[in-house]
Amino acid sequence: MARILVIEDSSVAQAQLADILSGSYVLDFSDDGAQGIAIALENPPDLILLDVHLPALNGYEVCRKLKHAEQTRDTPIIFITAMDAEREKVKGFEAGAVDYIVKPFYPQELLARIRSHLAAQSLARQSMELEKLKLFKEMAIALSHEINNPLTSIYGSLYMLEKDNNSHHEHASSALQQIRQEMGKIRDIVAKLARTTRISQTEYLCNEKMIDLHKL
Repeated sequence: MARILVIEDSSVAQAQLADILSGSYVLDFSDDGAQGIAIALENPPDLILLDVHLPALNGYEVCRKLKHAEQTRDTPIIFITAMDAEREKVKGFEAGAVDYIVKPFYPQELLARIRSHLAAQSLARQSMELEKLKLFKEMAIALSHEINNPLTSIYGSLYMLEKDNNSHHEHASSALQQIRQEMGKIRDIVAKLARTTRISQTEYLCNEKMIDLHKL
């Protein structure tokens, strides 16, 4: 279940949000901007609902600080406020918010917007992971090729040495056998590396595909 941090100084608004969201999400509350930042940095939530008008540190400042922190840089932030002025909305988006919800809250609208931004965040994370996986796959293919070339040459030289070696030379035979064993270990490592490049996919309706990371 996704976790939402609510930074809101109004106990009434907190109660309203808890009533609307508690059945669908895990909620953390803070009534202070600085405290909200500390909570978010210690345990980054999936989404933040942020009141604009907070005591001491206002919502815009809180948003900017969260967007500059590595832990919460990509966390979607939705501003909540009683003001519906276009100027306020522009300031919110410039600070880094993804949306702006005006009080009083309409439960279905609030839930729909939260679901939309959580889904977008999830897709963004999946896209990033797939990019990392693609990069790893390309590196694994290149590395396997680079290792296999000298490995093949070494195996050829090892075969010739074993063929020419006099069986009475026990120390030489033992050394060659150990070399072959260690080369076998390297070959197994390369084989495992090559297997990681085979991505297993499952097809669903409408030609959608899911990548099974457990089969890498």
